[in-house]
Amino acid sequence: MIFFVVLLVECKKNRKFVDNSVSTILNSMNISPKYPIGVETFSIMIEGGFAYVDKTKVIYRLTQAGQYFFLSRPRRFGKSLMLSTLEAYFEGRRELFEGLWLGKAEGVDWTPHPVLRLNFISSKTENEELKALISRHLKNWEKQYEITDIENSLSQRFFNVVKKAYDTTGQRVVILIDEYDKVLVNTLHNPELHEEMKSILKPVFSVLKEADRYIRFAMLTGVSRFSKLSIFSDINNLRDITLSDEFCTICGITEEEMINGFSQGIQDIADARKVSFDQMAQELKDNYDGYHFSAHCPDIYNPYSLINAFAERRILHKWFESGTPTFLLERIRNSDEDLRAVLSQEVSDYTLSNTSISDTNLVNILYQTGYLTIKSYDEQEDSFLLGIPNREVEFGMYSGLLPLITPYHSQSTDARW
Repeated sequence: MIFFVVLLVECKKNRKFVDNSVSTILNSMNISPKYPIGVETFSIMIEGGFAYVDKTKVIYRLTQAGQYFFLSRPRRFGKSLMLSTLEAYFEGRRELFEGLWLGKAEGVDWTPHPVLRLNFISSKTENEELKALISRHLKNWEKQYEITDIENSLSQRFFNVVKKAYDTTGQRVVILIDEYDKVLVNTLHNPELHEEMKSILKPVFSVLKEADRYIRFAMLTGVSRFSKLSIFSDINNLRDITLSDEFCTICGITEEEMINGFSQGIQDIADARKVSFDQMAQELKDNYDGYHFSAHCPDIYNPYSLINAFAERRILHKWFESGTPTFLLERIRNSDEDLRAVLSQEVSDYTLSNTSISDTNLVNILYQTGYLTIKSYDEQEDSFLLGIPNREVEFGMYSGLLPLITPYHSQSTDARW
């Protein structure tokens, strides 16, 4: 989930969006914006008047940069909202983008495309449940495109849906797959079941290559990098933008976006804590900033944490509760490694580019789940220095992760490293 601040306000007189910043208007009236806690659908965000950062420029650039993409980000960083924004654009819902960069840009093609969005967020860790989830998606699409000759295999049904959507509309299809690896990371503790899950997913995902001539754009998101997973062995046309400088800000909130878009939110917390605006901005930075997703990426704030802080008007450390995958807890619980020894590591570009969540290396797992991030990049050595992003993550480390490691159970969780 991700939450952004929007630069639009609706003029009730003619139901059109005007080119004004919601934050600017509300700030001048000393009114706090409406924070989208739990909202990850673009249309709800816009139509509901929630605060939203305009990411449509970088999202549109992505749609023009190629055909097949993959993005890995930690949980609670807005992957679902990004896909929802792509969905709205490709459906040609121009009215949702009025006042945003994309709505004002010239030469944009708003031709509606058929969009197939496959969401694995609610998938269960049983093979029949996974098949049933995929089948439910397919059944809805088969009904939509009036497909009556139903095949037995999931992959063939998926292919038929893609082809029929293209034949029916005359437009190439957009495929968006959210949290593709949910069932994979949740079955790492059970190798046999894990392999069963991969055997179900692999033929379904292979449709991305088999139906290439019918596909306009496809994107997959998840926590795990796909490079070492056999389910993608038949697909060689995915561009991994996880470490891309060009798209590193597509999820998350930059410092400029926070200061310009959330000034009233910052002031509200400052007033509640009886500190200055600048002091409060620095405290937010210390607690929620510090993520870097490429060699030259600007500072990125955790959007989930930042929005919750604005809504509650206080500093909270909630990310550990909802952003920590179960498999990471199990990996650490069964480990005899000294967690403190891996919190500052230098790794090569090759290592980060070829990391998969199925790796046993604890550093790689902590990096992909957001407990470690890129702190600096050495161009001569082509290597990254990893470290803890901010105070909130540090808090999660010593209060949530460190006590799980047996040799340190007796140590106080108040101790800093």
